[in-house]
Amino acid sequence: MPFEWYSRCIPCLGESESGDGVLVRENDSGLMVAIIDVLGHGPEAARLAREMEGYLDACFHTQSADELPRRLEQMHDYFRGSLGAAVTLVFFNLQTRCFQGVGVGNTLMRKCGDDWRSYCAQPGIVGEMIPTLNVFQGSFGNNERFLLTTDGIKENLDLRQCHFAQYRPLPQFASFLVEHFGKSHDDITVIVLEYNA
Repeated sequence: MPFEWYSRCIPCLGESESGDGVLVRENDSGLMVAIIDVLGHGPEAARLAREMEGYLDACFHTQSADELPRRLEQMHDYFRGSLGAAVTLVFFNLQTRCFQGVGVGNTLMRKCGDDWRSYCAQPGIVGEMIPTLNVFQGSFGNNERFLLTTDGIKENLDLRQCHFAQYRPLPQFASFLVEHFGKSHDDITVIVLEYNA
């Protein structure tokens, strides 16, 4: 597969488990990426994050990848009454070299490069209340990188600091973001991915 990816997940200070979640799955059509930020911290949030990862993993094998709004709505219904979570789902289509995504809550996707672009999630909480979902979309090309974060990473990155770091190997780029923009009072999760045809 022409995608390379790396994730780093760090529990909130004083906790042994993270209430954030990550799921990255590939098939012949492309790559699906999910980032999850359960409300709260600790074991209860971590359990729900693992359940949500499992739910999305099962969906990946049974549903079309281009039905992201429907998938997130079904996830919302399934986890109604839980702690709730912020969730962003993105599918990178290999045939069209386009991506589509949906998000609810405070998770965020960015396209890196000379001019970074942010794809913000909509207000709401999966499992509690979500709006009518709007799809965000764009294209991707060779050597382009994307970044998905929970709110454990500051929303306003200093792009001057990130300019050179974004071209480092993916693990180094993720570590740079955690060290320079991570919040110790929250779970921190970063997913970085690169497309190489």
